[in-house]
Amino acid sequence: MKNKTVKISGVLVLIATIIYIYINYRTTYSEDPDRPFIHAEDGRIMILHGFNVLSSGKSHPLRVGHLQKDDFLRLTENWGFNAVRLLIFWDGIEPEKGKYDYKYIARIKERLDWCEEAGLKVILDMHQDLYSVRFGGDCAPEWAVIDDNKPFEMQNPWEMNYFQPAVKAALTNFWNPEKGHPELRDHFISAMAEAVKYLGNHKAVIGIDIFNEPTLATPDGFFNLEEKFLTPFYQKAIDKIRTINNNIWIFFEPTAFGPNQGFYSDLEKLTDPRKGEQRLVYYPHLYTPDLDINGKYMENTFFIDLWAHSRQVEYKKYNTPMLIGEFGLGGNDKTALSFVEEVMQMSDKITGGWFYWDYDGQNWGIWDYKNKKSFPKAKVLDRPYPRMIAGYKPKFSFNPETKIFTLEMEWNNNIKPKLTNNITEIYIPVHTWPSGWKVLITEGKADWHYKDITRCLYITPRTEGKIKITVEPK
Repeated sequence: MKNKTVKISGVLVLIATIIYIYINYRTTYSEDPDRPFIHAEDGRIMILHGFNVLSSGKSHPLRVGHLQKDDFLRLTENWGFNAVRLLIFWDGIEPEKGKYDYKYIARIKERLDWCEEAGLKVILDMHQDLYSVRFGGDCAPEWAVIDDNKPFEMQNPWEMNYFQPAVKAALTNFWNPEKGHPELRDHFISAMAEAVKYLGNHKAVIGIDIFNEPTLATPDGFFNLEEKFLTPFYQKAIDKIRTINNNIWIFFEPTAFGPNQGFYSDLEKLTDPRKGEQRLVYYPHLYTPDLDINGKYMENTFFIDLWAHSRQVEYKKYNTPMLIGEFGLGGNDKTALSFVEEVMQMSDKITGGWFYWDYDGQNWGIWDYKNKKSFPKAKVLDRPYPRMIAGYKPKFSFNPETKIFTLEMEWNNNIKPKLTNNITEIYIPVHTWPSGWKVLITEGKADWHYKDITRCLYITPRTEGKIKITVEPK
């Protein structure tokens, strides 16, 4: 009876949420070929499809988790992923106040070497959940946990721990300098800067994510975290990074409560002081309310569309590229696979790529570490996409029903001087076209060739104007 009551309550909350959104929000967005993108050093647009890795480091004594070199190689050898968001932890970098653990940094560097060998681009992620291991999460070293001796009792689901008095006190002491502990944020930024100093120039690294899922579950936090605390914190972190590294892309996230579910963020526009064009990237997460409330995708894109609308408003305000830092769900049933597909369809229209959560785990992941085989979700995530685009105004899509992939882009000789490589690369998964595929150049003229070793199609434009490429079953 209790389970039935909880289920009914969840449905009622979900219905109330939908009604509220209909009244106060729009759920429309548009495909945007003019959106900003991350560019490689050779000038081409870079599209990233990848995974969050080292989540098993949260509870690992060495803070690096169970993944080994072969696990990283598998991402490119078995599938066609080209990037990872690699979790690193404040308590790993600075376990003692003012003392950095260079053995931990060396362990992270070893994993970056594995990524380089696998051909994976890396965004370092200064990860945080529930502020500290003490509260069942990760991030702050024990010396930086000031909880004002408030009580704590472990909750289920884990997110409810944010409402525990000790967690609220610890996060308030971190975020609010008026509480008398501004040194905590300074230590965090300095630890992050130390990671950038020693790891930021690694060949595999392209970016640093400043802070994972900023959260403060108090009235002040719900209404003021982004404008009052998070914006100045981010700006200070960006300024610090630029004193060390001028080229690394800097990723920033909105608060978790609200934007993760599709509601608007109040984060203000940030400034990049680097020499040259700015390299800031908006990096929100996507966990829709139907998953949070009902534990299951409702097989309707309403909440995905809501998220896309809100995030599109924001990346246009910031004038930055946008990638999805996290999305995912447990299981491999029909609704789970449908959710993953719908998110990727949306992502192709308005983002520069995505990072699935996560690779280390069993239930949410794509690899069965016990039986050494992939889960069905792997084939949905492993899809055709343009890894590198030598052109502008790109539009690309893949239809899983017809198995047709299309890419449109503009090319003219005015952009050629900006590129040291004018070849577009399209990844072709073997499982998508088991009986073979063919290439059609339906607009413009271009040369193409395919390499088995990379499973990529290479396109070189021969005429100016629009180039349209279609890959379809034979």
